[in-house]
Amino acid sequence: MTLTGQGVLLHPTFHWTSHPLAAHHPDHPLHLIYPAGPHLPLQPTTKSPHDPLTAALGPTRTQLLRLLTTPHTTTALARSLNVSAPTISAHTAALRAAGLLSTTRAGRSVTHARTALGELLTNGGRSGESSAVSSQ
Repeated sequence: MTLTGQGVLLHPTFHWTSHPLAAHHPDHPLHLIYPAGPHLPLQPTTKSPHDPLTAALGPTRTQLLRLLTTPHTTTALARSLNVSAPTISAHTAALRAAGLLSTTRAGRSVTHARTALGELLTNGGRSGESSAVSSQ
């Protein structure tokens, strides 16, 4: 198989656990499909978090939502949660789609704030209280 400068696209997958597969079509890059890793996919654990919000949203999204007692930029959230800005952007997009936060842009800065629904969810129905990020 000759690549002739068209490149290779790597496709790790959890759905294939055998030898790598190659798909080569003229005038297109070579597609190489391979198992994502041994012992995958991961089995779900039976241990559930004590916090029902964390069980529903996951730890990072829960911490992010709880940090938004005041509006934060993407960069500030990334620093506070020790994750990358693109990771924060993915989480905020999911929370925004669920109606739990709103996002505003001013130039290159993007600021996120909880919506009324996000407030209700993080405060467990108690108005006027703020929840702190739990340390783990």
